[in-house]
Amino acid sequence: MTPKKKPHLLLAFLLSACFLASCGEMNRANKLVEGSNNAVKESEKYAVEAEARLKQLDSAQADFPSNREQLEATSREAIELLDKAAAKLREAASSYEAASQAKIDDQLKEYLSLKSQEFNKHVEHLEAAREIPQALMDSSIKDAEALNARRAEINDRIERLKKEWEDLSTRAKKIQEENKDKFEP
Repeated sequence: MTPKKKPHLLLAFLLSACFLASCGEMNRANKLVEGSNNAVKESEKYAVEAEARLKQLDSAQADFPSNREQLEATSREAIELLDKAAAKLREAASSYEAASQAKIDDQLKEYLSLKSQEFNKHVEHLEAAREIPQALMDSSIKDAEALNARRAEINDRIERLKKEWEDLSTRAKKIQEENKDKFEP
């Protein structure tokens, strides 16, 4: 091999290595996102079930506090389902955050970081929703008026958190729409 070809081969080798490394980073990020998406789907299942339990609790509130004991089992189920949904979203947020640390395009990094923030905010939202069944079981809440006051506080926080995670979702979608060529179909 002539000395003139060695630098070209070295450059070609280095470029190939860089390309493979960046592809490897992108593949790692894609695997993390795939795992995150699966966790989000599982979380949605738990959240739908929890929402059904919360609706059951809402419809039975008219007789509060005399029916507190009857509401306890449904309250505990709702709390358990909300905890499972939140755990799956934490998992998704963590994976999105790890994917955003990969050596990939800056817009992709920003998108992944926003998705991580979105899911973390959604966890806060679910944790606030968890306070609804907890309030029904709280023996310090003696009457429907006190319960309604507590529910109003919780619902205000739930709505604020929902708006915050929806805003993060909107920002992520905007990045995705503006950079369609960088996102796999």
